[in-house]
Amino acid sequence: MRRLSQSALLLFLAISLIWLVVSLEIQMPLWLFITFFACAMVPFGCLGANFNALAMEPLGELAGTASSILGFMQTFLGGILGTLIGQAYNGTVTPLAAGFCSVSVAALLMILFAERGRLFQPHNPPV
Repeated sequence: MRRLSQSALLLFLAISLIWLVVSLEIQMPLWLFITFFACAMVPFGCLGANFNALAMEPLGELAGTASSILGFMQTFLGGILGTLIGQAYNGTVTPLAAGFCSVSVAALLMILFAERGRLFQPHNPPV
């Protein structure tokens, strides 16, 4: 699960970075926007469920409480970040691409901090 979620994050970061660079270079047609958006949503779909499960893994009996707090924080912070990204709209898709790129970089930094700088390493040895 750790490899899957971290790989999905790196793929999401790569797609959003390419999207940002392309959006800075050209006026993006609708078909290209839809292509980038669809490609970004594929790894994004793997992120939420897997990182939520990883976050609740060590909590055992408190998993229900942790799940509700995690859901609240996702909704609250998502609303704030979505508002900031939405307010940056300038008639192009660049703010959206920049928002995707910036939140994926922030997520990667948090994971590097939590994993002590090592990606793709098993956290709990197999029994």
